[in-house]
Amino acid sequence: MTSPALDLWRPSALALAVAIYGTFSQPAPSGLGPAEVLIAALLVAAIGPRHGFAFATGLLLRAPSPYRLETTGAVTFVLLLWVPLVRGAGLGWEADDILRDVVPLGFLFLPALLLRPLEAQRHVAAAVLAAGLAVAGVAFTVRWWADAQWGFGAVGVRAMGDGLSYWLNSPTVLFAALGLPFAGFAAWSRRTVTGALIGVVCAVAAALCIAALAGAVHRVALVFVALAFAAFVICWLRREPVLLAVMLLAVGAVVLAVPGPVLGTVEQVIAKSRLVGANARPAEVMAVFEQVTRSPLALLVGDGWGALVANPAVGQWRVSYTHSFFSYMLLKTGFLGCFAMAAYLSHLMASAVALARRPAWAVAVLPPVFIGLALHTSFKFLCFGLLLTLMVLLEGAVESDRESRQKA
Repeated sequence: MTSPALDLWRPSALALAVAIYGTFSQPAPSGLGPAEVLIAALLVAAIGPRHGFAFATGLLLRAPSPYRLETTGAVTFVLLLWVPLVRGAGLGWEADDILRDVVPLGFLFLPALLLRPLEAQRHVAAAVLAAGLAVAGVAFTVRWWADAQWGFGAVGVRAMGDGLSYWLNSPTVLFAALGLPFAGFAAWSRRTVTGALIGVVCAVAAALCIAALAGAVHRVALVFVALAFAAFVICWLRREPVLLAVMLLAVGAVVLAVPGPVLGTVEQVIAKSRLVGANARPAEVMAVFEQVTRSPLALLVGDGWGALVANPAVGQWRVSYTHSFFSYMLLKTGFLGCFAMAAYLSHLMASAVALARRPAWAVAVLPPVFIGLALHTSFKFLCFGLLLTLMVLLEGAVESDRESRQKA
């Protein structure tokens, strides 16, 4: 048993790590600096060194675990760590490329690693981690705006670049854009001065994130923003009709007064879709498939961590990444690794389904998870693993709430 103070320290360390990540690091840092070392130390503190070592080495499996996610995760992690690692080393891949694959593998297993340490404070951990992720998303957005020289007037007029650091590819940006309006309106509905101030801060932060996504013309993210707006209206229509009507009138007045950014963004989304279509994503999958089908062994276990592919999505450059999780896993780990990862992801899918009981959380969490798995390389980011962790914590919070109501 751990003390309550230690139980609270773990989620606090986790939230501090992700806040530092958003403020002083990058979505995919190029190396280890002071910020990255501090983030790593906080993650180790949140997980617990002994627990992390037992998980990574498979020693955790010596005793039965009460958590199926933890058991499946430990088995899958050991398999996916060593088989592709030996395969990649045997094929002579660069050590830096191997390391750039192995470290993100650990991020993907953060839900299984953190489940037991955070179990005692699921509700607190979920709330604190969500706040940390939102702070990171807003911080990444502010840093993108700084790189763009605060060019708000360009939104809807011209497509703005993603920048060398790809700030907006972080799942935390879309998480903040989708989740903060719900949090802000919930604070407004309390009808207190503090609630009003929190609501204003959330609204401004969400507007910054949405405007940044519009400025860089992130098409799928903007579609999810539009769908989230519809879900927002449906969610609050019966609970706070008057307050919702006031808010919608205010938003409508702003759009009518300055229609250019909204209409221009819609036109840019349509134009970009006509110009680039699916951004060569199908061709990318075919390139991976052609590479791994050259031999039965490559098809079974892939080309290992550190493997490169001539990627059509980036002009046939030989790179170590692809833009979908499936093609990435197929390239590195083959069908064996894909099946193992599918077993692990099946437990996470149960958490995603459980979020249907909390629509506001589902709207905030599931779209960035979908984009990370299907369209971006963000499945390799620390924040993606933490978003998956939040999803698992929320599932437990939903279940405990339901059990409490049944007992009452």
